Amino acid sequence: MFYGSSITQGACCSRPGNTYYNILSRRLDFDYINLGFSGSAKGEKEIADYIASLDMSAFVCDYDYNAPTPEHLAATHARLVATVRKAHPDIPILLMSKPRHTLTQDDQARLAIIRKTYDDARAKGDENIYLLTGPELTALCGDDGTVDNVHPTDLGFLA
Repeated sequence: MFYGSSITQGACCSRPGNTYYNILSRRLDFDYINLGFSGSAKGEKEIADYIASLDMSAFVCDYDYNAPTPEHLAATHARLVATVRKAHPDIPILLMSKPRHTLTQDDQARLAIIRKTYDDARAKGDENIYLLTGPELTALCGDDGTVDNVHPTDLGFLA
């Protein structure tokens, strides 16, 4: 189950099969649900409840770009993850931050919020939660893997 922004939706990829979740699906032989909402994935309580109600074997949380402010992200991120974790105590959860090679001050604040969600879950004993940061994700291609320093190209999705 993938939840996130236009990146999760697959914007700027030359074809749907080149998105990261399609590449992973082919390589690891799994089906998925894509809840990628261009500009509209904001971690609302209602969407958290809906996601938690779905049958899934893993959850990828990638809505950093759509949270309008770091304060909004702070108010929604941990709650969304906790809602999914309560309904699915054993599945892997992957938290992702903006896939940016160079972080602005705002990006650093957002990453700190996501990292806090991760660190707090680990401190509570959650050993099946993971974090993939934007700089880690873009390390192979840097800003050359995006169309606009936001949306990955085929190269960015592959990296």
